Amino acid sequence: MDFIKKRAENFAKQYIDNQVDEHETVVDEAQMELSKIRNPLDKITFLRVILELNERQYQNHLLVCRNKNNCPENDSHEAIHYYLTGELEDLGIHLNEDQFTKEEQLTAESKLDQVLKELETVKFGHQVIYDDLMKEIQELKDFYILGKKKWYQLFLGKTTEMVLGGVISETVSKELVSVMGNVFQKAIS
Repeated sequence: MDFIKKRAENFAKQYIDNQVDEHETVVDEAQMELSKIRNPLDKITFLRVILELNERQYQNHLLVCRNKNNCPENDSHEAIHYYLTGELEDLGIHLNEDQFTKEEQLTAESKLDQVLKELETVKFGHQVIYDDLMKEIQELKDFYILGKKKWYQLFLGKTTEMVLGGVISETVSKELVSVMGNVFQKAIS
């Protein structure tokens, strides 16, 4: 598992699971952790993981919450979301209304993995190209936070870049776009 993802999961376990009612502490500690991370993409990953785990905890709490309109725990989850989303905005990432559901993320990952599996059968003699493609696809999996439309645009940009760089052929790129286009047909309309 990626170091930053693991660090974010550990952070969320410590703060979201145990101290969500102290949202100022959670946000302050998250900002302190962010200051230690140099790479902007790693900062985005760190925030994405925490926000996803915060949202999961929030949704689980809402299922059993007896006072949804005046619940301190709800307020804390919402405050954490607000402030950490602000940190993402400082990094140039603006959350959209077209966020991926967990099911849509799983579908996209399944399709990406399916394409990789098909390409694996022809990787013999092309290991470097396959490894480059695998790296690019793994990186795409970390950017669902961009929303469907921006994610799909990033996907198309990476695909074009890989064709121009000679990493993949135009035939492979057309297959990738076709498979993912079926998944995200609504996202680009």
